[in-house]
Amino acid sequence: MIPDFLKRLLTGGSAAADAESWPEPLREYMSKRSRPPRDKPLGEVRFVVFDSETTGLDLTKNQLLSIAGVGMLGPDVQLDDTFGAMVAQSHVGGSDAAVIHGLISHDLADGLPEGEAAARFLAFAGDAVLVAHHAAFDMRMLEKAIAPYRGAKVWNPSVDTAQLAKRVEDGLMTSNQARGADPRSAYQLDSLVERYGIDIPERHTAAGDALATALLFQRLLKKAERRGILTLGDLLAR
Repeated sequence: MIPDFLKRLLTGGSAAADAESWPEPLREYMSKRSRPPRDKPLGEVRFVVFDSETTGLDLTKNQLLSIAGVGMLGPDVQLDDTFGAMVAQSHVGGSDAAVIHGLISHDLADGLPEGEAAARFLAFAGDAVLVAHHAAFDMRMLEKAIAPYRGAKVWNPSVDTAQLAKRVEDGLMTSNQARGADPRSAYQLDSLVERYGIDIPERHTAAGDALATALLFQRLLKKAERRGILTLGDLLAR
């Protein structure tokens, strides 16, 4: 029997019937369809900083390989609030994946189906604000992964750390490390973690990049506060 909350969320009998086949984590996620108030102080907001590793950057044909996230309460990184999942992609692996992502074929073969992995991540995130570097891509990969479940969608607000860095820094590349750098790469994650002295040993994995982005976001929130960005509404303002 379909839960009452899904009956309220979905319109039309066929869409509601489709929800019967959703993974349980996706039903749980959709049941928490609430957002933190925009006047909430940033120090009280739960963020989930995440990263997805994919087979490429073409949204039309590429797929998830892994996804990882770490929770934050305001600027505090919560290392006991983490998520990680490998995605089963039997046709991906070998030396290229090992070099690029640190993954080998059996890692992926033992993973979750793509939609299930995304659903579990969204259930972990709940009503948190999602944070990622170049967030539009990761958000669209999540949406693509759950697209087969008709009626489900990603509804969390999101923050892009690349855009936030541009917003809160005094000017393009004001630090000594950044002077003379190529403006096109100044706000890539590699450039920013170097600029802010962040040392993460497992970069270019979903878990390593999620933690690197969380530590970057921590530093950017401190800059944001000095610029009068104090509430969630302030942070989400474009």
